[in-house]
Amino acid sequence: MRPIAPLAFIVASTFALPAFAADPPKAETKAERPQTAKRKTANRAQTQASERSLEKDVSKKKSDKASRAKKQKPKPCFAPQVEIRRGLGGNEQDLFSITECNGTVAPTALEHLSVLARPGSAAKPEKPWSDLAKVKAANISPGVRRVDYGLASRLEQVVAHFTKDGKTPHLSVVSGYRPASVGSFHASGKALDFHIDGVSNEALVAFCKTLPDTGCGYYPNSSFVHMDVRPPGTGHVQWIDASGPGETAHYVSAWPPPPEPLGPNGQPMPANDDLAPLPVDEHPADPGSFARPVEIPFDEATGPSDFDAKNGEADPAL
Repeated sequence: MRPIAPLAFIVASTFALPAFAADPPKAETKAERPQTAKRKTANRAQTQASERSLEKDVSKKKSDKASRAKKQKPKPCFAPQVEIRRGLGGNEQDLFSITECNGTVAPTALEHLSVLARPGSAAKPEKPWSDLAKVKAANISPGVRRVDYGLASRLEQVVAHFTKDGKTPHLSVVSGYRPASVGSFHASGKALDFHIDGVSNEALVAFCKTLPDTGCGYYPNSSFVHMDVRPPGTGHVQWIDASGPGETAHYVSAWPPPPEPLGPNGQPMPANDDLAPLPVDEHPADPGSFARPVEIPFDEATGPSDFDAKNGEADPAL
């Protein structure tokens, strides 16, 4: 009689899963080897081409980004515009920014201001502003002197100080370049007589006195203040001229004038007019009134002829 196998062995043998051995790799035949090599070579070439294409795309994107950054220069920033009239109540006016946000005088601002500050004997230029800015001579057009850079810079400081609530300031140029005013800063385009609407002349002069190397003239009996550019190191120069329009200059030491001193007999003492010498700055005969333009000989390469110096009296307004 055959012995009976243990139950555990029978169960294990009955439910044991068969082992499946992995198929051995199929041997590559001699005929297939060249095809495999070609496929590998093609795959490598395709991979390399993809990598090169990707590198080109990255390089192109970097180049395009750099090119755009180079082309996209920061937009210029300008100070708020100012409306400037030629003369008190004059019909000729202009609206422009005097400086950029960093304080440098804006492109063509000197030309705009120079045209408004020209004497009555000079016609308004017809050339574009960009062409006027290219003129190297002192005069940008017949009888139109390019005002001093420092004068425009100082004017912006004055305007900015009194501009509030984003409102456009309104300024009147009473007198600017006066070629016949020998000895005055007006004769070299370094002076301006002006008024700002809504601002008292006393306030204008007070602020003018805070600007270094600047001449400030107060005319209590007129409608404007005087401002000019002085050489570096000059400091503050100021005066009070109590004369009226068209009158001989009458300089005083204070305004309002102090009460006249009384003598022993109770009568006013003689006035003492022995004041220190002051800058020559005669009044315009009629502030804001500009004479009819006349023809002035002019050479753009060298500037104006001697017409202004000899015949400045033809322009009594300035």
